[in-house]
Amino acid sequence: MKRLIGAIYLLCATSMLLALAGSTGCAPNLSAQSVAPPGRTARLDEVRGFWGIQSYRIELSAGVALAVTCYQTGPCEELSVISDNPAIAEVRPASIGTLERNGMGTNQATSSGIVIVGKAPGTARLRLRTKDGKRDIAVTIIAPPQPTPAATVAR
Repeated sequence: MKRLIGAIYLLCATSMLLALAGSTGCAPNLSAQSVAPPGRTARLDEVRGFWGIQSYRIELSAGVALAVTCYQTGPCEELSVISDNPAIAEVRPASIGTLERNGMGTNQATSSGIVIVGKAPGTARLRLRTKDGKRDIAVTIIAPPQPTPAATVAR
């Protein structure tokens, strides 16, 4: 009887671990490939939890674009990204001119990527989908800095 209970417990624990690994192991990883111009912001941050990367967060200045590559045991296949508010954050497919290893072999493939353009101050959510996984990205677009008024010189 103890063996049966132990076997059932082991089977349940194994299936729970496989379910958790399956839900987090296939999610694509993102990497920023460009920088902001002077005086502006363009950053991609990981939001981590107990099991690793939960999602991503992007902060951009209005009028700035951020190039991002997607990697999932090689360049992401069938990459698509949808913005829930294109008036705030617009997304476009990108052709990034680098080669990356494709899976475990030595074959190389072109990087798959996107460009996020900050259109207007506000927040948006991007839904990134690939052949084997998905990610949510919270985007915050901040207003560009205002020019300082010219100083008046006393005579």
